[in-house]
Amino acid sequence: MKNSAHTDLIRELEKNLEKRFDFLQERIVANSFFFKRNVPAWYQPIASEPGVQLILRDLIKPGDTCLDVGAFQGDLTLVMSRLVGPKGQIVTFEANPLILERLTNNCISNFLTNVFLIHGAVWHKSDEWLQFFNNGAASRIDIKSTEKIEDLFQVKSISLDDFLARNKMIPDVVKMDIEGAEKHALRGFANNLDLHKPHLVFEHATNDSDDDALVIIKSHGYRTFCSNQYQEVHTSADFLKGSEIRNVVCIHESKIEGTGFANPISLVEKTKFKLSAFEKVSESIYSIKTNLDAGRYIALLELSAPADATISYQIATERGIQGQYYEQYCRFEPSCRDLPFDLSEPQTVKINLETVERDFASTIQTCSIKIFRVDGYPVSKHFI
Repeated sequence: MKNSAHTDLIRELEKNLEKRFDFLQERIVANSFFFKRNVPAWYQPIASEPGVQLILRDLIKPGDTCLDVGAFQGDLTLVMSRLVGPKGQIVTFEANPLILERLTNNCISNFLTNVFLIHGAVWHKSDEWLQFFNNGAASRIDIKSTEKIEDLFQVKSISLDDFLARNKMIPDVVKMDIEGAEKHALRGFANNLDLHKPHLVFEHATNDSDDDALVIIKSHGYRTFCSNQYQEVHTSADFLKGSEIRNVVCIHESKIEGTGFANPISLVEKTKFKLSAFEKVSESIYSIKTNLDAGRYIALLELSAPADATISYQIATERGIQGQYYEQYCRFEPSCRDLPFDLSEPQTVKINLETVERDFASTIQTCSIKIFRVDGYPVSKHFI
């Protein structure tokens, strides 16, 4: 009896200590000048870039070595850190010096001990000084820039092959978003693409004058798929009509069997809604619910609105937000219409549309949503 009472007391003390630690941790972050967090806390869901995030969750395994090339403030670095776990590692590259403090703070305040930050511009060769134009998340290499001098900065380049050889590392999965410099980064990654064949996800502008990045990656024996539509793509013409910014999933032919792209994939329309079917939640928010079986889905939104209207487009279940876009309509229309999401079991899905700081009825001119099931893609078993 006495031992039982002692055990209960010890458990109660442990619970109190855990609560105090969590409280102290949050107080440190909240009140520190240095620990400022611009991304969700490590225990909170991250809704940004749902298409890329889902693919990373499918491809990354515990213990993997991953590269986040062009991390910005670290949203996906945080996701990747969780996925590789304590035995894995993430190397995060960011060129913009004005973002580094924010990125560093986000990693420290979320206690990402398996993340290593590198300040450098990933390029086809190392030790060149490159001129960058500062534009926040869209900062880019701009060798022939006519921008104001105060918006330009110099960053030393690094090739991934050089970095990995020097540090004796073998990459498993690479995410790359460097505003049009992907083709240069891939040229400096050729040795690893041939030798180790890591999975890759990179951003691609379909309205660019060339498909160089696609051509380069395919020349190394990779197959390429759209991260939001799951269809195989060969040129920019193969992406969703009207889209401008897409993310490309690259799987080497020899490794395709171990992924969700091994079987033929087709999109099957499951349901569709017009604006009249939505329920008015407030003056700016409308929503609708539908029941879906387990599987991978794509919600395709078609709407028209003023170019400067900010649109929030969210998929949620009883377990929280599954994915969200938050953009001005001028950027929303070419990049954010299709929102992939995953259900590990049958659930009620809620679709929320919001016109930020605007009246919904007078802002949205037309609106319809179709939900497609990605047939042939396996049901995921995501643990985080």
